[in-house]
Amino acid sequence: MTRRSQLSAAAVVLATTIACAACATEKQPPPAGTPVDGATGAAPGLGWTLSPSDLDVSDGQFRDPVRGSETDSMESGSITDGSTVVTLIGRPDGREYLDAALVGLDIADGAVRWRVPADDIVGCGKEFVDEQIVCYRGRGSGSEILTVDGETGESTTRDATFSITNLTTSGGHVYTSHSADDDDAEPTVSRGTADALDADWSVQFDSANPQSVSTLHTENGIGLFDDDQGLFAFDLDTGDNLWSRTAPDCARSGAASLDGRVRVVRTDCSDPSTVTGSEVVDTDGTAVAATDSVTVQQPTFDSPSEAGPVLLGTGGYQPPNPDPVWTNDGLVWAVPADISEPAAKFLATNGLAYAVAGSVALLRNNDTATESAIDLDTGATLWSRESGEFAEVGALDGGVATLFGPEVLRGIDVRTGSTVWDIPTTALYDEGIDLQSWPMFDRVDADSIYTDSIYTRALSISVLRAT
Repeated sequence: MTRRSQLSAAAVVLATTIACAACATEKQPPPAGTPVDGATGAAPGLGWTLSPSDLDVSDGQFRDPVRGSETDSMESGSITDGSTVVTLIGRPDGREYLDAALVGLDIADGAVRWRVPADDIVGCGKEFVDEQIVCYRGRGSGSEILTVDGETGESTTRDATFSITNLTTSGGHVYTSHSADDDDAEPTVSRGTADALDADWSVQFDSANPQSVSTLHTENGIGLFDDDQGLFAFDLDTGDNLWSRTAPDCARSGAASLDGRVRVVRTDCSDPSTVTGSEVVDTDGTAVAATDSVTVQQPTFDSPSEAGPVLLGTGGYQPPNPDPVWTNDGLVWAVPADISEPAAKFLATNGLAYAVAGSVALLRNNDTATESAIDLDTGATLWSRESGEFAEVGALDGGVATLFGPEVLRGIDVRTGSTVWDIPTTALYDEGIDLQSWPMFDRVDADSIYTDSIYTRALSISVLRAT
């Protein structure tokens, strides 16, 4: 989230803060957003926007602090507690990211609160813990924890007591995964604080692939540890293993929807790239729906209705009925006969659903440049149209979904496809659109899409709020 400030009020607020630091508790709420030129409908307004040049990094880019500065990730993003917005800025140089720094911005006006060097950050937690962001350096031996105070930017580094492989934060706690120096040691997940990573608990998982690249997630009320062949779900409070999918039922990946259920991709244990089916697993490990279809639906936004059928493979499943109550071939690519492996396998495996919004699934077919929607209660196609603009869903307010992408920032009615509001992204950043980077949309206030919503790009960062 970074671009040039378009609110003169920002300078006034910053000057007032410097002159009267003790008055911080009396700070007025941020002003309403300014209507964006070219916006339609009930679109949110612009609070402020910054570019790297505003931070004296004219050839720089913003990146997601969660992904750190050691990778060549092109994803933008931020971490926020509703008061401070933290992003990562640096200068791309091939696959390197030079002169990286964590930057704290005031969400009210975009004023720079602090800047901390971050050239060697592997990753950071997604949420603040004790009013600080928590990051780590060094995979393997020599791992360190870095904390930065969101208000002041004061940073502290301390040695980790073990070699960190993943770190995330949730609910005021720090979660890490690590393994011992012994190649045969089981991977361990711990919960604690930045000062004592295992203060609350540590649990080991019976991994068949302990030295593989792993992932650790704590979203939507459930913990997930994935070692590329096995998937382990654990209780965030106790660390207890809730359920797992390991040999002979190997799993390649899993993602928790907003209702806490987990989409699990079943794989061949001897070849994790071969999909054998998928299932949706409840918190107790019960598969509420399962299919042997090799088509996998992995919506990046997954907010299903409580009572409707579950989207899986090429159909909808209504528990406890093991068979689909409807099927729709529009959920999968039509693989041309002249397409050979491995492209044909990829198309057959990856479904077209990119979002589940209540009782509606949103689909996109890049081959035909069309987008459409399916009613999950019946399997019927609700609407379909040509669309050359790629986007994702960032928020859902009733039946209105916020779509965001390099060229798209709009609200649509998911059942009709009609545009409710629209903002031209060129109005937020007038120096051209970087189609190589992927923006992020972070909802700060879950009650309203218009209040302190953050729209982020690699070349800019903007805060939107109600006009």
